[in-house]
Parts: sequence; structure tokens; C-alpha cells
Amino acid sequence: METLRSDLRLAIRMLLKKPGFTAAAVVTLALGIAVNATMFSMVSAFLLRRPPGREPERVAVVSSVNPAPGFQADANPVSAPNYFSWREANHVFAATAAADEYRTASLSSQSATANGQSPVAGQPEALRSAAVSPNYFSVLGISPQLGRTFADGEDQQGRDHVAILSHELWERRFGSDALLIGRTVRLNRENYTVIGVMPPNFRLLGFTPQLWTPLVLTAADQTAAAHHERSLFLFARLKSGVTLEQARAEFTTLAHRTEENFRESEKGWGVAVRTLPDFLVYTFGIRSALAIMMTTVGFVLMIACANVAGLLLARAAGRRKELAIRIALGAGRLRIVRQLLTEGLVIAFLGGSMGLLLAYWGINFLRANLTFNEAISAVPLRLDWTVLLFALAVSLVSAVLCAIAPALNASRTDVNTSLKNESRAASAGRSQSRLRTVMVAGEIALALFLLIGTGLLIRGIYLIEHQHLGFQPDHLLTAGLTLDPAQYKDPSSQALFVRDVIPRLQHIPGVESVAAASDLPATGSNNVTLRIKDQPELPANQRLSTRDIVVTADYFHAAGIPVLRGRTFTEMDSATAPHVIVVNQEFVHRDLQDQEPLGKQILLDVAGATPEWSEIIGVVANVKFYSEETRDDPEVYEPFLQRPVPSFSLMVRASSDPNSLASAVRKVVAQVDGELPLARVMSMPAIIERQGGGDSLFVSMLGSFATLALILAAIGIYGLIAYSVGQRTHEIGIRMALGASNPDVLRMVLWQGIKMTAIGAAIGLVLALPLPKVFEAMFYGLHLSEPRLYIIVPIAVIAVAMLATYIPARRATRIDPMAALHQE
Repeated sequence: METLRSDLRLAIRMLLKKPGFTAAAVVTLALGIAVNATMFSMVSAFLLRRPPGREPERVAVVSSVNPAPGFQADANPVSAPNYFSWREANHVFAATAAADEYRTASLSSQSATANGQSPVAGQPEALRSAAVSPNYFSVLGISPQLGRTFADGEDQQGRDHVAILSHELWERRFGSDALLIGRTVRLNRENYTVIGVMPPNFRLLGFTPQLWTPLVLTAADQTAAAHHERSLFLFARLKSGVTLEQARAEFTTLAHRTEENFRESEKGWGVAVRTLPDFLVYTFGIRSALAIMMTTVGFVLMIACANVAGLLLARAAGRRKELAIRIALGAGRLRIVRQLLTEGLVIAFLGGSMGLLLAYWGINFLRANLTFNEAISAVPLRLDWTVLLFALAVSLVSAVLCAIAPALNASRTDVNTSLKNESRAASAGRSQSRLRTVMVAGEIALALFLLIGTGLLIRGIYLIEHQHLGFQPDHLLTAGLTLDPAQYKDPSSQALFVRDVIPRLQHIPGVESVAAASDLPATGSNNVTLRIKDQPELPANQRLSTRDIVVTADYFHAAGIPVLRGRTFTEMDSATAPHVIVVNQEFVHRDLQDQEPLGKQILLDVAGATPEWSEIIGVVANVKFYSEETRDDPEVYEPFLQRPVPSFSLMVRASSDPNSLASAVRKVVAQVDGELPLARVMSMPAIIERQGGGDSLFVSMLGSFATLALILAAIGIYGLIAYSVGQRTHEIGIRMALGASNPDVLRMVLWQGIKMTAIGAAIGLVLALPLPKVFEAMFYGLHLSEPRLYIIVPIAVIAVAMLATYIPARRATRIDPMAALHQE
């Protein structure tokens, strides 16, 4: 311990003698450690934080596997009949719960007050809700902060009017009043008794319900037809001693048995079983982006460490005589290595401390910008113990990376040579020079690799954000509506509401057209399988599929979607008329193989709907399934009057700023139904921007990190060439005395830098060749082909390297030969 204290004191004293060197090394490491700690805070928050509850790794999530290819096709919900049969038939789970996580509830304008004495009036509010089986919270191992969870039997009709509130809703809407337990609130026009409030830490990644109600399943949910309706995720706790692999094997068997018994609805469908933490991370879809960010900042840290190692090598060369004297006086080589490692450790500790301060600011910046949707903003991002331990580990690794090569190199000092050669004791040996050259070439390779990778991603995201989506989003206002079953029990009442509200909205000044749609364009829609009349039925894994959207008659005009052939819907396409559909170009190309579409009969396999043959009456232009998607999917449009849906969005095309119509739209809907809240009232461009909200942040951070890597690599080149020029002053003086001109010296020094840069650039270019295929495999729907980057980036890197080399090269041409020779 005394030896360690002695080494630390000596290290600090030696570093204080060279404050410029120390500051440069500390700042360089601090930047590398800061970006790593900042990005790791996201990894800690999104990937490493354990879900709340008891032993979440023992909780499994069961999902369906869709035979049709698509994004996360193995994470689809399960049907109610499968929930019942699998719950009873399995031998691997101690308890199985079901949850419909994506419901909407209307909190009426009158609900219990904070003191529970009288109702309080306010705007009706649409809330994200979940319907869960009574054992849902016990399976997860979660207890409420106040009250209780659901009891057995409260999932039966007549006893199901109880609700549990999220902590956020309890605070915001009810003032954190504990007396609310036992009071009633009005949900979906009916009174519900509040029985509990969940703790603030109860958040499952990607699931953000504000309240929970019992999941009521009736006899109709156990029929063969109910197999088509997949809306439940199953949460189950593994029995003691049962492994996840055993659960997967058993549920694979159960899924095959279900497929054999219900061929019409279950053909080709499979099952997936994951642990709760793995399922949440997988469905959130952020793992690939974070892997790229951590790889990028890891490379930045490696470049920073190489720079500091180069500084330490140069400093060790300048201390060669000092180290030789210490060895001659009896210091062992291990003692020299330990001393130089201690100096590296002090530099890394200072860099880590400064890096944590920068990371604190960086995390605050991320927290302020990660607010583009509820699921992202619900995840707490902070500088916690996990991040602190990571920063400590990174600092220790950096100390080793920075100091090990200089320490080992210095320990091999030749005592006799160093003591005899007094005038140029600091001259670097060939091995040391080669080592620094290899490190700087490595920096160039990493920097070029990062710049090409960043350029590919930025270009890909730019093309996505600026692609034509197939419709006109400008001047379009949207608002979400969910018709509650208490008031709108059947399809006819749902159709009547739409027929009533749309004409009223059309009379608002400044409105050009109004429509309703089950899904807004470029925001995602359901994928259904289909059959074409007079064509043989295909195997399950080859069945045709299409996106299915239900729209009102004026939808295509309101959305600005061109009609290419035939006609669109009219008010005559009602429930009593023959069923008709409109398809897009991609449907004609992919599902009909470019045959004549008009008049063909299609049978859609839509959950909850009676299958009926529908005639194609029109063809419209392709619309992107999602604003972040580059490919076109087949799409089918059904008339709202023939298949009304309870949840849909209004689309109002305005002649000017659509946001100016928001209050008028709210007023019209309130006139039709005062207890019906509007959700997500925003312009279509705002929705598209929100869907790609993370793209701009992702691009800006990647660009910043790649630029930082290039700057650090340029500094490394500059440092190496400047050091080399300083060490070769005597040699350059001799060359100039023997007749070498200034341009000759300039070319000699520039060639040294260009050669080193070319080697590093060639290595980086080869490493970057597979990147387009890697990114396409990591990001669904991303297609990258930008060969120009493989020319532009190396040229840019070489130009920056030449600039970094030119400054010390220019200085070399100003060397006075007489002064240089007198140094001998």
C-alpha cells in the first residue's frame, strides 16, 4: 500500500510538471468517456432495467406467430379461445393471465372529486387503458400503492365495473387523494368504482395504460369464430424448476394441436414464448439502434485512447534518459511499468471524473429530447449507479489501453545507449515510431468506418423522411374517436354516428372535405389474409395477405390519394348493397399478378367480421403502410357503411392552417355527443413528424460522434507528424545543408502522413463494405445503396489528414540548418 501511495504521489507530481500534456490527455479521454456514459444511460434505461415485480425473469409472455411475413411477426397477440385452452392444457405455468393492452377508455366530464363529495365538471378525456384478467397483477408480482387489485369473479358481467388507476392519472386528475378509493368515476358512460392505485414505478416498457379494468370474456369469446380475433397477450409465471425451453416446447405442441383442430383460422399460425424482460425489449424495437450507438461511441473511445497512448509514448521517449538512470540505480522493469501504468490510471481517473460531468449534461439533453411519444418519455433516464459503475469500468479499461503500450515500450529501454546518447536521448526508436504509426493508422480506419456507416444511415433516413407517401398530408387535421359500447352497441349505431357528424364537420368554414378511416394513411394498419375467387387455396405459409382499411366515401378525396381506375365509394355502398372494395396498385401487382382487377371477387379474413365475397370496383395509388417504411404493401379499402368499426380517426382537409379548426371540430363532436372525447387532435404533418421523432436525434448524435472521431483522428495525425518533425530536426537540417529544398522537405513530411492515412483509409474502406447489408438486416424496411459514399468519405478523410499533416510539414520547411546542426 505504501508503494502504491508512492507511485500515486510521483505520478501526480510528474503530470503537474507538464500541465499542457496532462490537460490534453484528460480532455481527450473525458470526451470519449462522456459519450460512452451518456449512451450507456439509454442502454441502462431501456435494455438493462428489470421490469417491476417479483422475479420478472420467471414471467413468460406468450404471443402468436403470424405466417405472413412482416415486422415482428412473432409478437402478435393471442385469441381468447387459445388463452382458455392453453391455460388449462399446459403443465409448465403456475398461473396464466391475459391482457388486452391497447384499449381506449373515455373518462367522462363528470367524475369523483378529490374529496369524493361531489362530481367535478371538465372536458371528457380519452385514456389509454388495459383490460386484464383478475390474476394479472399477482402473476407479475405487483402490489398496489393504495387499495387492492382485482378479485376472482370481477371479470364477470355485472361485477366488472371496478377500475385501478395509474399513479400518474391519480396525481394529475384526482390530486393524489387517498379518499378516492371506493368512490366512483365515470368511464365509457358507466360508473366504475376505484379500488386501487398502482405505484409510480409500475411501468412495462412499451405499455403505457393509465387505468386497468377487468377483462370480461363471454361464451362468444370461446367459439371457433373467435379464433380470428387476436387481441390478448398472455403473461404466465413458470412453475418452480421449469425452464423457458420446456415452456417453448410444450406450447409449440399446443399450437400444433390448435392448428389441427381449427384449420380455417389457425393454419400456419405458431406460438412464441419469451421471458418478460426479453419480450418488452424485443417489441420496443430499440435494441438495434442502441447497438449502433454504443458501437459508435466505443470506436470514439478507442480513437481517444490511441491519441492518449500516442501522447504517453512521446512523453516516455522524452523521459528515456530519466528511466534509464532509474533502471541503472536498481529499479526493476516491473517497477517502471507499474509507475507508468499509475500515471495512465491518474489520467483516466481525471478524464472519467470530467467525463461524468459532461455525461450528466448529456443525459439531461437526451431526457429533454426523448419526448416524441408516450412510451419513450415514460422511461426514466438518469445518471444512476449502473451508469457510474460503467463509467468507472470504462475509465479503468482506458487507463490500460492508454498506458500499457508506452509502459512496456519504456521498460525495454537500453540503459547504455540512453545514457551515452545525451544529445538525442528523447529520439524515438524504430519500434516506438512503428507503434505510433500503427495506432494513428488504426484511428483513421475507425474514423472512416464510422463516417461511412453514419453517412449510410443519414442518407437512408433522409430518403425515408423525404419520400412521397402516396397522399397529401398538408392541410389535413386528424382526431381519434372510440365509440363506447354503452352508447353504440351495434354497427348500425356506429354508422349512424358517422353519418351524423361528417356533414356537420363539412359545414365548418374553411373545411374542404371530411372523412373517417379505421387507420390514418402512413400510420400502420391491420394485415389480413385473403382468397381470390376461382383460384386454388394456397398453403398457410404462402397465403396472400393485404393491409385492410375501412374508410368513408370521401376518404380518397380528403387524403389526396389519386384514383387510377374504376370508382371509389358512394353513400349507395351501404350495408344492404353488394359488398365492394377498392385496392391499390401493389395489390394488383403482387396479389393479382397484374391481371385485370375490376370485377374480381375477394374474400377477406377479417377478425370479428363475417367473411363475404367483395367485388373490386376501383384501383388507387399506393400509400406507404408507415411513414418510416420504404416498400409498398398491398392494400384493400372497405366502405365504412358496410363494415363499421368502433374506433376510427376523423380527417378534415382545410383550406389553410388545419390546426385553426381544432376547436371547431371539438365543438361539433360535442354537439353530437357531449361525453365522447377526441384523442390526438393534431395535423397530419405533426403525426408523421412524431412517428419519425427519434430519427433527427439519432442522426444528429451519430453525425456528432462520427465528426468527433474524425477530429480526434486528425489530432492524432497532427500529433504524430509534429512529434516526428521535432525528433527529426537534426536529420532535416542535414538534408537541407546538403541541398534539399523547402519543397523537398515538405513532400517528405507530407508523404509520411499520406502513406499512413492511405493505409488506414484502405483498412477502414474494406471494413465498411458489408455495412449496407448489416444495416438492412438490423432495421426492417431500410434499403441502403449509396456507392458515392465509398468515394466521397475516403477523399474527405485524406483531405483532413493532409491538412493535419501540412501544418507540421510547413513548420519543417522553416528549420534553420545551422541551428539544427548546432544541436549535435
